[in-house]
Amino acid sequence: MDNNKLQEFFEREGFNVHLFDEQDDGVICAEIEKWTDGGVDMIILLRPFIAEKFIEYVDEFDIDDEIEAHRLDPKYKSDFTISEGVKDFIRFHIRLTQIVSKLNKMKGGKDGNTGSTTTST
Repeated sequence: MDNNKLQEFFEREGFNVHLFDEQDDGVICAEIEKWTDGGVDMIILLRPFIAEKFIEYVDEFDIDDEIEAHRLDPKYKSDFTISEGVKDFIRFHIRLTQIVSKLNKMKGGKDGNTGSTTTST
């Protein structure tokens, strides 16, 4: 899938997309940005900007790691209890897996099952 179609796909799914050539070598990368329902700004670096890198990100998404990293920020810690953070990131991960399913259908590939079992509580 070419970069323009992939960018359009992510923008339709509510992401902000910033493309760049990191090393001036012609390999396009992207930062795609989306917020959780609770308002956490999530910036995902896709290096290179290909669907498989997004799928890999979703497959490796670890809710515990995300909460641990975000709770280092005093503002996040004061805005979210641990249980609120867990619920917010579970919903975010579910949304990401739904996007993977749509992406796979668009590619004409798999049924959208990422194989991910990292949803933890």
